Amino acid sequence: MNDSLMLTHAPILSLQAEMKEDKRFKALCEQHDLPWDFESGYEPRGYYGPAPEQVRLLVLLAEPGAVTPTERQNLRPAISHGPWIEGFDLGSQEYYWRRHLGELCIHIWPEGTEDHMYAHLGKSNTFWMSLRPGAQTRPVPREPLQYFLRTYLTRFLALFPDAIILAAGGKAQSRLRSLQVEFERCSAFTRPESNKPSAQDSWCCAGKAIADRLAQRWT
Repeated sequence: MNDSLMLTHAPILSLQAEMKEDKRFKALCEQHDLPWDFESGYEPRGYYGPAPEQVRLLVLLAEPGAVTPTERQNLRPAISHGPWIEGFDLGSQEYYWRRHLGELCIHIWPEGTEDHMYAHLGKSNTFWMSLRPGAQTRPVPREPLQYFLRTYLTRFLALFPDAIILAAGGKAQSRLRSLQVEFERCSAFTRPESNKPSAQDSWCCAGKAIADRLAQRWT
């Protein structure tokens, strides 16, 4: 992690550091067989995007996928900022969701899409711990999920007071509803929901609605 990120992303890094030292959270995760691997910089994770005050759209997925063997060989920082599309294999298991996110963002920023994504788009999850490999279709255990929502997610969202929140997929949406958070919604960027014919229409509709809201707010 570069020094500039330590300054620009300090509030997010501080919150993550608190999670790492939270004995109650760690005990709940270990009790339910969730990975606890912060020595590698990967659990709990994470956030991808610019400094909070620069974010105009904050996209929330459900929880991060289990670390794949390919990712394990080249782990990225749990909190980082970089290009969204360039340099990624968008057909891979790890990164195909970025292609779908890009398809939505074309409707928000038709020109210079990835430049706008880099400057104004943040992405996180409504739960920062992944399930173990092979368990991705299982629900997140209720106890660690509820603890995270109450203890950390509300505080994380408060770091982005000027951002429109987009919840991608039913799990992210139900978790935000439980916190009474206002948000736009769309189909998940990951399978199986992303394979449905309705997903493309959902991304288009959400993108246009967000574009209208951003135009009202920033022009």
